[in-house]
Amino acid sequence: MTSTPSLVIAAACSLLLCACGPPAAAGADDPAQASQGERAGSYDRPDTVDVGSWNVEWFGEPERGPQDERAQLANVAEVLGTVDLDLVGLVEVVSGDAFAELLAALPGYQGVLVTDDGVAGGADEYGEGEQKVALLVRDRFTVTAARVVLADQAWVFAGRPPLEVSLAFSERGRPRTLDVVVVHLKAMADADGYQRRTQAAAALRAWLEAVHAHDWALVIGDFNDDLDASTWQGRTSPFDALAHDPRYRFTTAALTDAGISTTVWHGATIDHHLATTSLARRFVEGSAEVLRPDAWIADYDESTSDHFPVLTRYHLR
Repeated sequence: MTSTPSLVIAAACSLLLCACGPPAAAGADDPAQASQGERAGSYDRPDTVDVGSWNVEWFGEPERGPQDERAQLANVAEVLGTVDLDLVGLVEVVSGDAFAELLAALPGYQGVLVTDDGVAGGADEYGEGEQKVALLVRDRFTVTAARVVLADQAWVFAGRPPLEVSLAFSERGRPRTLDVVVVHLKAMADADGYQRRTQAAAALRAWLEAVHAHDWALVIGDFNDDLDASTWQGRTSPFDALAHDPRYRFTTAALTDAGISTTVWHGATIDHHLATTSLARRFVEGSAEVLRPDAWIADYDESTSDHFPVLTRYHLR
């Protein structure tokens, strides 16, 4: 799973608001999806691989998160179908049935839920009613392998060890491989959450060096803490060692630098993308964005999620 590096990187930059829109996605006539602004346009770019991550808040769980599960499903499908990204890591997917319905509403995508039969170790680590991680993948990619990693560190990952998905694709006639790792670290701005996030970051760093030192590998998801300082008492970020290791780059760092929140309720940037150096050389500078579906989804925080999708782009030629 080794890729060929190229290019040189500088710094990230970012931001966004929603653009104006394409035809409404499936389900847009549902009253629960009444617009409060113009829908975003497609964020797909033909010359880049466009990667998103999104915490979809207890997706498919009727007792927690948004209370109207049908409206949440319709809204999540509309957002994903509208922004039209190549890859999207999802966290807090609870129901496998709801995930299957989401895929059915997104033609052109395939999906990997961590508890799927083809995922090595997934069923062993995740319970039926637990929050799960998943990856949505455009049909231009072929899933060659999927597995739970760092299962021996499950406790520091709050019982949600990462999902690694290996993807094969062709770019300008050349075979390529990309490894995507979806993470959901321990929540809460308290001593326990901080300690577990710090330990998880150390475990992730050691694993990446051992397994993906020369690969195109990308870690995406809800890290539940910021890069410049922790959300707990302003302490040193749990990801400080990763952020200062030249072998890796947080391609979303500019969001932290600009103070752009990735949630509806907090001022911090807690959803991140982390690239190995060979992949970071292919990062499109200035492409990091926080997408804002709350501009057109009514009562977004009550109907859809308490997090916003995050985007980065890569030239994988």
